Amino acid sequence: MMDQIVHWVRVDSSGLGRPELSGAEPVNSMAVPMMLLNLVDQLCEDDEKAAMKYAELGTWSVEKILQHLQRDGQAILENVSEDGKELPGCMGRHQNPGHAIEAGWFLLRRAFTNNDHNLGKTAVEKFVLLPFQSGWDKEYGGLFSFQDVDGHCPTQLEWSMKLWWPHTEALIAFLLGYMETRDSCLLDNFQRVFDYVFTQFSDPEHGEWFGYLTQEGKVALTIKGGPFKGNFYITTSFDAAVLKSSHPANPYPILILKRSKSPQLVV
Repeated sequence: MMDQIVHWVRVDSSGLGRPELSGAEPVNSMAVPMMLLNLVDQLCEDDEKAAMKYAELGTWSVEKILQHLQRDGQAILENVSEDGKELPGCMGRHQNPGHAIEAGWFLLRRAFTNNDHNLGKTAVEKFVLLPFQSGWDKEYGGLFSFQDVDGHCPTQLEWSMKLWWPHTEALIAFLLGYMETRDSCLLDNFQRVFDYVFTQFSDPEHGEWFGYLTQEGKVALTIKGGPFKGNFYITTSFDAAVLKSSHPANPYPILILKRSKSPQLVV
């Protein structure tokens, strides 16, 4: 299956049943290389044979992700050309803070595996902190769903909403970033996100999280599951945060205390 996925990504995508419009230029959408890198890291964990087989693919995925660092290193763009150039129009200006932060912790995990501190530094500074700082709503809190790098109104109708999943990615990213840098500001940002999600998304009466909030942080949809929101992101974020921070390879173990009346983080 992995070989088939690689074929679709790097050789011929026609088998996916998504024909491209005639004359459309190939696009490097960040979702593709970042998820491919995630698959590589998952498959290669504790598997030397797989690590050797997919070493080049992991390197290729990292290179493709890094192409999304644009504007002299001051912006992560969701879509770029195949050769890493900025695209014209709203597609080229499109930003997805949650995706950028998620790509950041994928890169961090790769940096840990390869003991690559330069990659770790780029992951933290450019893919985690940069989109968090620009994507965090300074008036109401929470991460915007989408942004336009030039400050124009995004074309996505839900751009100003606060969705559950970018915040779960941020929780993981800040803890992994702290493991790499020991910079206390990353723990401060972790706490800011932690406080927000348990105040705004969490349902104290019936449990679980609401998934869709208005910009002001009020529940927009009362459903807790649907075509997009399952139990994956929430459980994965807390499992990953605990398991990765307590991994034997981490010389700086982090203990997360479960939330009682107030969230706590002990390092």
